[in-house]
Amino acid sequence: MSNVKRAVTMGNFDGCHLGHQALFRTLKAVADVNGLVPTVISFEPHSNYVLRGPGDPLLLTTTEEKREFIESLGLEFIVMPFDENVAKLPYDEFVRNELIEKRGVAYMFFGHDHCFGAHGKGNYETITAAFPEISTASLSIVLHKGERVSSSAVRNALLNGDVDRAQTYLGRPYRLSGTVVVGKRLGHTIGFPTANLQVEPFKFLPKVGVYVASARLEDGRIFRAVVNIGTQPSAPGSHQLAIEAFLLDFNEDIYGKHLVLDLLAYLRPEQKFASMEDLVRQIGMDADTAKNYNGNHWAE
Repeated sequence: MSNVKRAVTMGNFDGCHLGHQALFRTLKAVADVNGLVPTVISFEPHSNYVLRGPGDPLLLTTTEEKREFIESLGLEFIVMPFDENVAKLPYDEFVRNELIEKRGVAYMFFGHDHCFGAHGKGNYETITAAFPEISTASLSIVLHKGERVSSSAVRNALLNGDVDRAQTYLGRPYRLSGTVVVGKRLGHTIGFPTANLQVEPFKFLPKVGVYVASARLEDGRIFRAVVNIGTQPSAPGSHQLAIEAFLLDFNEDIYGKHLVLDLLAYLRPEQKFASMEDLVRQIGMDADTAKNYNGNHWAE
């Protein structure tokens, strides 16, 4: 039996959007008042990867991106491994063994449509009835300008390159993070060295094109960047999808380092240039535009 008493919410929380954040804020407020540890339990991998197949859906937030964001709000983050055995476990057995006994759960918060356990029978109503020793609460749908805030709404915005709209649902810029790996090194030969970012498998990528971004290095330094997401049609050789970031006013070797890119604005579609000179000219123009980008408007 756990000596720690927790208030928890459980789910996939893909995106950690405004709907999730409303749940997190309420959870923390109630936990603080009642002397409980506010805890977010995240099923990993995404429960639909077990129920429907890996990659369905592509992820807005990786496990570590979720951890960093949730812990920044002052909540404990616990990964709950999810597999077929967990999916088939009756909800009451799961609550009793995994939550009450192992983790000392005394309070449970539910999103408006959250259910779990075999056949999805664990929800706000059934848990409230079956476990009177646990306090429960359910939050209503979160709307933004009359539209339901959801992970699907974020994906739809990003598919259109509308990072502004995605940010209104997320409450922050859309993030791509990963390790800098060796790419074609074309940028080095034309005076615009880029960091080729390798993200985790099944990470959702927005519309192909060129973006303004904020780039954060491992040591915490932040630089403005131009990010190309696409197949590099102007480069020789194969044309595989890549994420390449040109950090402004920066010239250091960061191969093998962790890099975070927060997308701020969509600049233009990716295009194939007739010559390297045309490509260099456009990258220079993109860099100038990125340097002058200020919030949600362009500096004159």
